Order: sequence, then C-alpha cells, then structure tokens
Amino acid sequence: MQERKIAVYDKQNFRKKLIEFVNVAKECMKNDLNEDNIYQVLYITELFRNSIYKCVKFKMPTIPEDTLAKKQDEISKYESEYSDGILKIKIYELLPPVRTPYNNRRLEKTCQTIAEQYKGLFENKEVIIRVQVSMPRDNWDIDNRDLRYIFNGFVYGKLITDDNIKFVSYMLEGINDGENYIKIFVSEKSNIKNVSILNPENYFKKV
Repeated sequence: MQERKIAVYDKQNFRKKLIEFVNVAKECMKNDLNEDNIYQVLYITELFRNSIYKCVKFKMPTIPEDTLAKKQDEISKYESEYSDGILKIKIYELLPPVRTPYNNRRLEKTCQTIAEQYKGLFENKEVIIRVQVSMPRDNWDIDNRDLRYIFNGFVYGKLITDDNIKFVSYMLEGINDGENYIKIFVSEKSNIKNVSILNPENYFKKV
C-alpha cells in the first residue's frame, strides 16, 4: 500500500505571485540586454518559481499502488554498463544549476538506484568520476552545474564510500548534443588515463 500525493494549491497567493512575477518580468524587459541583466532575470525567475511552489500543498489519501512502479516513477530514465573497470552511465535528465533554491531529488534518487545495482564496486577505493553534461544550448557555463546530487546518490547507494577528497576526484565537461542528458564514467583513480581518453560518444548511442 503506497500513499500517492495529490497537489492542491493556495489560489489567492498563487495568482498573487504570478502577477508579481509578470510585473517584475516586464520591468526587466525594459533594461539593456547584457550578461548582468540576463543573470538577474534568471535569478529572479528561480526565486519566484520557489515562492510559487510554496503555494502548492499536498494531501495524502491512501491509494493502492504497486511499489516497484512507484519507484520507477520517481527516477529518471537511464542506461548503465560495467566494462574494462569503468562503470558507464547515461541519465536522461537535466543537471540543475548551483545557484537555485530547489533540489533535484529525482536525479539523486536515480543515482542511488543505479549505485545500488553496483553496490560495493568501489567501496573504500579512491575513484575518478568523469561527468559529461549535454544541454541544447551553445553558450552556457559548465561551472554553474551542481554535481552533489550525483555524488550523494552514489554514496547513499553504497557505490562509493564517501564523496570527500579522500575518495573522490572528478572531471566535468559540457557539450551541446541537442538534448538534456548526463553521462558519467566511474573508475578507480589509478585508471584515470583510460577514463580520460575514452570517447563518450561510443557509449549509449542514439538509436
């Protein structure tokens, strides 16, 4: 027996926040279009998104539901394989920005689910984690993306012992492959050369 959350919302505050956001957006559109202005708009948008989300509340009637199906609903689509000492993963998910007021628990849960399948593979070992992030944009900052959901998921699923500097080093790269996804390659740190030279395009090719 699982409990399915049903969303209800505070209509008055919901509409109020939407109106406030529209008014602020109109003011921002009057400003010169430059890098500072764009980042300010993005920041304000996230603040309003968070405040609007807080207008949503949940009631939880008890509804019969298959446990496994619910678990699948809470994670993103992914592919994984282990070969040549490297765990290779592709997650069809957006890697969220660092400076946002929300958490991506779905990505964290997905990484935990994957980690549980390979539990103990890198336990008590120093690892190198290479992450390739694809977004359908030509100009974006890779350093603004938040990796903690990936690392936390791996720790919770006991793929790795911890994500502190004693156990984890990482490489991060961004590309525009026309869609949102994350490719992750995990191996022992002594295998860093092979992780560095592998071509991510050779894995999980589009069909």
